[in-house]
This record gives sequence, C-alpha cells and structure tokens, in this order.
Amino acid sequence: MRGRPVRERSRQTAAQRVRRGIRAAAVVLTLGLPSVASAHPPVSLVLDGRGNLYFSDLRNVRVLRPDGSIEVAVSDVHTHELWLGPDGAVYGEDVTNVGDDYRHRVWRIEPDGTVTDVISWRDGYPDEHHDYGFQRDARGNTFVLRRDARSIEVRDPARALLREIPLQDTVGFLHWLTVSPDGLVHVAIGPDLYRVEPGEASAEVVARDLVERTPEFDFVHDRHALMGMWTDARGAICVSVYSGQVVKCVSPRGEVTDLVRSSGKWSPVGGRIRPAGGHWLLEWSSDNEVRVRAIAADGTERFFEAS
Repeated sequence: MRGRPVRERSRQTAAQRVRRGIRAAAVVLTLGLPSVASAHPPVSLVLDGRGNLYFSDLRNVRVLRPDGSIEVAVSDVHTHELWLGPDGAVYGEDVTNVGDDYRHRVWRIEPDGTVTDVISWRDGYPDEHHDYGFQRDARGNTFVLRRDARSIEVRDPARALLREIPLQDTVGFLHWLTVSPDGLVHVAIGPDLYRVEPGEASAEVVARDLVERTPEFDFVHDRHALMGMWTDARGAICVSVYSGQVVKCVSPRGEVTDLVRSSGKWSPVGGRIRPAGGHWLLEWSSDNEVRVRAIAADGTERFFEAS
C-alpha cells in the first residue's frame, strides 16, 4: 500500500523501532496518526526557469503552466518536499510502505519530462538515512533536519558531513527549515522561529508564539501546526500556520505581521514569492485537496485547483 496523507501511524512495533534505531517521536512525525485531522500535507512550491510551478498532492506531482493549465508531471509519487537543481531539474522524494516497513527513493524530472532515480528504492523513511535533503544554499550544501537527534546536519554536494548544528537546548517539536542562498537558516521549533547565521553552530530565537488556531483547523496536531516557509522580497521569513489558516511573516528584527489568511476548508502549507511581485501559496484542505493561490502585488488573486 502506498503512503497516504490520512495514515499517520506505522504498524511497526516498539521493538522494531528500537531495532531500527528510530526514536518513537521521529516515527510519529513521519508516519503519523490515523486521522484526516492530523494529515501531513506537502510543503513545497518550485518555480523553474520557464515559469512552470511544481507542487504535490501526495499522489502525484503536478505542474501549473504559465497559461494556467495544470498537468501531472510525475505520477504515483508520495512527495512532501521538492527542490529545483542548478541543472533545471526538479527533485523530490517518494515514500511507500511495504507491509510493516517503509521504503523511499529520490527522483528527478528533467526539463524535457524524463524521470529518473537519484537514489533508488531503499528501506526506511528518509529521516532514518539523513543523507539527502531538499533545502540547499548557493554552494549546493544540504541542510538536513534531524528530528530524532535534534540537530541540523550540513552536507556538501557529495553528501559528506561538513558540520552539525545542535538544537538540543531548544524546546518543542522540530517542524521544517528553510535556507537562504548564503546559508542563513530559519527553523520552526514548537511555536517559535529560530535563526542560525551562516557558518554558525547555534540557534537564536527570532519570534515566539507563532501558532494560532481557528475552529475550522483546530484538529491539526501540534506537530503540523507550522508548515512550509520561504523568504519574501524584504528578507522576512513567511511561515505557513496550518493550524490557524494564516501566513505570518517575521522580519529580521523579529516583527511579526499577517501576510494573508485562508478561509473555509483551506489553509496554507507552503509558498514562495512571484517574480512579478506578490506570492504563490500552496493551500491544503480539511478533506485532503490541494490548490495554488496566486496573489499579485496589487492584491488581486487567482485560484488554481487540481482536478
């Protein structure tokens, strides 16, 4: 059976987890709890050089073309994160469970649509291997969030470990991170946002208590309250507050403002800036549907739903 957004608990026993060396907390994050309420949505929007916007619906990776049409780019993949490589290819992961165990691979799609594996199918969840990631700086270094070890590993393009950023002194669940081209790291931990300066090995709080809740999304587990993040044109970090149906932007000085709110059954889980100004938002629904929301610099909006 392929991994699904509504499945959130591994059928592995505690003994199996110990044998595999996985902390129970890490398994609960990645495999989850059996409820739509705790669904683990995708977090990435990737824009290539031709204006194609890639996103996942957890069954396929789709592409929003410049003309507004949506197509399936990579079919039958359970993908949460995407990355645009310097070669113009889009990279993503695929996770599947086989019986009581999980397997995964890393794939890439070329600009011409050819799909190949970067890492072939292997046993375990990606967090167990922590040798590949989708958050990278301009040098190609990868920043891998180690939820089990409470740290960030920095690996070079050959996947060799360069350094480790400890997060053991922080309190709360390790959600997601984002990295600027010069290596500035922002990571959401518990309800707070932390920053790690380029080349440094310590995290400092930038903003506290970002989590809020609305009646429509009060079902969201604390682990998933804060989702995808990106940098806006002013250098602020925009954080998708999935549990509160809002995107909050945090300035370098720690000032917090609401960028935009979602309504009804929709809530933001990721986003990015638009080249012409404004933002793209990835929105997820309480019944596990996905759409892209385009917000222009003048505030006008368009919505693109995958059929």
